[in-house]
Amino acid sequence: MRMPILSRKDLERISRRVLFRYLTLSDRKMDRIDPVDFAEKICGLHFAFADMSVTGSILGLTSYSDVDLTISVPRGNGSVQEFHLNGNIAYVDQNLANAGSVGRLNFTLVHEAAHQILGMLYPEEYNPSAQLFICRLADERCTYPITDWVEWQTNVLTAYLLLPRELIDRYMDELGLGRQIKLLNKVFAPKEYALFSEMAKRLGVSKTALSIRLDNLGMIGRNDFSNPYAPIHIYADDFDTA
Repeated sequence: MRMPILSRKDLERISRRVLFRYLTLSDRKMDRIDPVDFAEKICGLHFAFADMSVTGSILGLTSYSDVDLTISVPRGNGSVQEFHLNGNIAYVDQNLANAGSVGRLNFTLVHEAAHQILGMLYPEEYNPSAQLFICRLADERCTYPITDWVEWQTNVLTAYLLLPRELIDRYMDELGLGRQIKLLNKVFAPKEYALFSEMAKRLGVSKTALSIRLDNLGMIGRNDFSNPYAPIHIYADDFDTA
């Protein structure tokens, strides 16, 4: 059975349905998405922290199946680390918590839940015979053409679940950023960048994840997040030589 290829619009629709369900199960004001609470209420998924790999290349591990499964990961000293999976547990690299990177940790937690959500929605495609278990790797660069649709779709769904439009609109308004950040640049627009950073903190996400989400929503005019010293091209035609 072929894996489904979902567009951003498809994933946005899925996220809206899931978030609506989550809101009906919650009895408190939502200031941010709590990954642990979200995963438990929506998927019945629980997390365990472990030393995932010697190199730090594995951030998370889970399975779609409710069949007991044991995965062995080689250790540097020649031994192996065993992880028992049953469809209701996800292992997360303990170094994420130790490093104090809240945004990266939260993204990984919801990423594992997003795998489970897609598995529940597409049980024939996401079944044990198709893939026994899923790893979230530390190096998941987005490459085109996309070769790993499972991870791409899971990452996009994760961003939509962690950063719903309503919360983004709310914090853009509360922080005085309006409908759009004209220039996201920590060097040449430090005030706006500081407010953007505060929004990421309130939402519990990394600045990288927030910048991508805002960009996709058309809420950043010019995005210099990755390169604040991006050259400004000045052409001779811009000057009056008369």
